[in-house]
Amino acid sequence: MLTALVSIFYYIILLVWSLMYFVFMLVVFALTVLFDRERTMLHIASRFWARSIFFLNPLWRLCVTGKDNIDPSKAYVITVNHQSMLDIPLMYALPCLNFKWVSKQGVYKWPLFGVVLWLHGDITVDERGSVRKALGFINKGVEHLDRGTSVVIFPEGTRSRDGEIHNFKEGAFALAKEAGVAILPCVIDGGKNFIRGWRVQRNVFTIRILAPVPASVVEESSTRELMAAVRDRTVTELTAIRAAAEK
Repeated sequence: MLTALVSIFYYIILLVWSLMYFVFMLVVFALTVLFDRERTMLHIASRFWARSIFFLNPLWRLCVTGKDNIDPSKAYVITVNHQSMLDIPLMYALPCLNFKWVSKQGVYKWPLFGVVLWLHGDITVDERGSVRKALGFINKGVEHLDRGTSVVIFPEGTRSRDGEIHNFKEGAFALAKEAGVAILPCVIDGGKNFIRGWRVQRNVFTIRILAPVPASVVEESSTRELMAAVRDRTVTELTAIRAAAEK
């Protein structure tokens, strides 16, 4: 009964708040788009809204560790495992970094959310064509990284149905090598337990920011070596997060 009441109030409050804030973000976009090429102000506004998704729900808690691994003066290729739709707002908890998402074109068709991605100038991937076409995001990614904006990629390419980490694709690691930047691996958990049916559940969302793979190591390693090493670290840390939660 409690979760049902909390869920109803949460959905109503979140809907009203999001519609109001969407208007605010349109205003921010209109006032800054001509001089804020990397949409930094819009990113700051979106960070506040994204965090509110978790803070407005009394049954949810957000835990972020490893913030010291971020150097705000650098741009990274950020990798993160993919569990649910909430992974995108969850990643806005990363402090001090402006970033662009690499998303499938279909995501832009989602109501409101797709418009926000467009406002941000995020990067689209067309996976329906050739491999060359699918990797066409790399040039755009390099442009943003050269201007000091990080790029976030789900290296699995799609959501994990069971919450476990599956095979990585090479795109994120090819981008890091092309741009000559460090890779910042992140691990998230909690994306499979926050809802049952339509009712929200008590849940802890965890983001663990790992030590970056230095640009020098990225340069010296092959794409496949980087992919395997980052995946192994991601799997290990996800196991550690879950083990700590069980204690």
